[in-house]
Amino acid sequence: MKKSIVFILFPVALFSCKKEVSLPEYNVDPVVTAYLSPGIAFSLLLAHQQSTSSETFSGPSLDSLDITVTSNDTVYHLTSKGNGVYTDSELILRAGNKYDLQFAYNNKVVTASTVIPLKPASVTQSATEISIKQVTSSTTTTFPPPAQADPVTLTWSNDDASYYLIVVQNLEKNPIRVIDTTSTSADTTLIFRNRPTISASEDINTRSFTYFGRHRIVLFHINPDYASLYDNSSSNSQNLSTPSTGINNGVGIFTGINSDTLYLQVDKQ
Repeated sequence: MKKSIVFILFPVALFSCKKEVSLPEYNVDPVVTAYLSPGIAFSLLLAHQQSTSSETFSGPSLDSLDITVTSNDTVYHLTSKGNGVYTDSELILRAGNKYDLQFAYNNKVVTASTVIPLKPASVTQSATEISIKQVTSSTTTTFPPPAQADPVTLTWSNDDASYYLIVVQNLEKNPIRVIDTTSTSADTTLIFRNRPTISASEDINTRSFTYFGRHRIVLFHINPDYASLYDNSSSNSQNLSTPSTGINNGVGIFTGINSDTLYLQVDKQ
């Protein structure tokens, strides 16, 4: 799974020209990005915090840290690959295992822990193919409007009420738009997602599809820290505007994920 540098933005302090206000000392903490998925080697990305201020803040080198990960009573020393990337090819991630991260940074000990969830079980989908009417500039408006296709319902086992997240991606190289008019936005996304849920089923509304063709539906089993990112509407898996509370003396995300993949064909009606 791709990982990207995470930037934490802080508000700029406001002050009056009549009264001097001393700014608090900037606290340089590392930004950790790690989505641990089973079957691959351990990898994480570190970055410095960055400020909206014109002042430049810096911290210790990101590529010379002694970073350890402990799992099943075995301690692994990660290898720096440069640009804040650390890996260990011998540490293959496993579902159900706990991983404890630790390293020293800016005279503090940074720690974090996570468990990789089990793969979603008993996953089914209500349809593997649906038809949607295309809307173009020449489409005639009718009343009442034509009925929408039934939503695609995913179901799975969730006896412990843990969190799940659905992500849908169009796989076509040159997909055809569902709504193709002169006012259609040029940046229509190929990917959309539902908000995390603790239920055992979720509907994918057919109005969410912006393109025809083959789609990949990924059902992620996620931890509460990942789900909490969606409490802030400006947060998503690539832009963490709210520091994670699961990392001591650091910010970012250190979490385990697991998934199952389904496919859906969306045709013109």
